[in-house]
Amino acid sequence: MTLHSKRLAVGLSLVGVLLARRFLPAQETAQPYAAIDRNAVSYSGPGRDASHDLTGTEVRIGLVAPLAGPRKAEGEALLSAARLALEDEAETLPNGRRLVLLARDESGPWGRASSEIVRLVVDDRVLALITSADGGAAHLAEQVANKIGVPVLTLSSDTTTTEINLPWIFRLGPTDATQAKAFAQQIYKERGFTRVLLVTESDHDGRVGGEEFEKAAKETGGTLQRLELNVTRPEMEGAVREIAAANPEAVVLWAGPERAAGLVREIRQAGVAAPVYLCRKAAQDPFGQMAGETCRSCGPGAPGFSPARENAPLKASGTKHEGELWVVGLHPSESSRTQENFERRYRQRTGSFPGNAALEAYDAVRILAAALRQSGPNRARLRDSLASLSNFDGASGTISFDHAGNSTTSVTLIKLP
Repeated sequence: MTLHSKRLAVGLSLVGVLLARRFLPAQETAQPYAAIDRNAVSYSGPGRDASHDLTGTEVRIGLVAPLAGPRKAEGEALLSAARLALEDEAETLPNGRRLVLLARDESGPWGRASSEIVRLVVDDRVLALITSADGGAAHLAEQVANKIGVPVLTLSSDTTTTEINLPWIFRLGPTDATQAKAFAQQIYKERGFTRVLLVTESDHDGRVGGEEFEKAAKETGGTLQRLELNVTRPEMEGAVREIAAANPEAVVLWAGPERAAGLVREIRQAGVAAPVYLCRKAAQDPFGQMAGETCRSCGPGAPGFSPARENAPLKASGTKHEGELWVVGLHPSESSRTQENFERRYRQRTGSFPGNAALEAYDAVRILAAALRQSGPNRARLRDSLASLSNFDGASGTISFDHAGNSTTSVTLIKLP
């Protein structure tokens, strides 16, 4: 066969393939030939033998939180909660060891958090890390943890930290997707709202949370408008005007507590009385004090909280339900003496009710202490103990982790007073 004939044959073959694709019935999209098994997240590397144990009588836990700047109140709440847990666990470690908390500031210029995380792991030789609700800090800790091999407990609701099956990170609290679906179910299905405004900050957490709510809205057949707030410009006058002009029946707000508090206060003063659905990052200290609300705790044990009941009639905007604030919180059946005891002591220590993040920070320290009693001062064995955690009685609920490291605690929508 000549070269010309070969080229002609190849050309005819390609034409045949194209014609077949054009006229044959459409086939379903082929499944990928390989996928990650989310039930097989494990660590089979080295580090479990005694030669890798951390030495000394101090067993150090690192806390990365905003301890300065506009988010200082948030960081102080986490630190207060973690210290209460430290007091509870101080006398329970074997072999005379003492649990020590080292706190580092994640706020400041870009790169500050990563430097502090490396400092904790390499210089201070912490056994494990706890990060705040900030998704950026969680991802930085995740990268360090996976390279060096140190367990991380994060309060971030960003599930992308646990979607790539890294075995070193565990996440407390409901995911962005869980919150978004709960909001969408009530907004679109139960209340039948059509004028819905999604307001997000332009940072990582705002983008991820906003995308999850857009997906949840689409799944329910709902529509929305979206307004993005520039995190580098704190003034909100223009945003308040846009929100008022949209005349929404419901506002979904994915932002930090400072921005959320100011925005809720301003739109209420501007006459926007629509229910506001707050992501959990928004509804933590210092939201209650700054917003001028009587926001206390997102747990059912706090006075004035009203969980959404299944099939309960919910009236639309323009009724007595105007001005509501909603957040995804602990399911009433999960309330326990542990939560009540912690809330009482936290109020005595700080003068305020703990938010969701404080509840989870308290649990994070206690979970690490419980796992440490099984593993000893060894990072790899501690990771194994965390992976097998089941039905831990925490202040934020009964905690178990799935195979990807996500908390499976049940939650519901909670109306703030």
